[in-house]
Amino acid sequence: MEKITFYSEDGEEVLFEIIDSAIIDSNKYILVANEDEEAVILKEIMDTEENLTYAIVEDDVEFQKVALHLMENDDYELEIN
Repeated sequence: MEKITFYSEDGEEVLFEIIDSAIIDSNKYILVANEDEEAVILKEIMDTEENLTYAIVEDDVEFQKVALHLMENDDYELEIN
């Protein structure tokens, strides 16, 4: 599986494995997991200068919509806490 590196606020590298991705309502989301198998849904954001960033989906309605879509995949089990 493909891996992606993010940087914490204090500059520490955090490696994630990309589990799945989806395009919903013209937005791209990725499901990633860290080495402890803790997963998070990230939303792809393109700024005005076309820099690509990812943000944690914090809106409850948006999160539910994306999570339900990702849960339809039989390749993995997704548990929401």
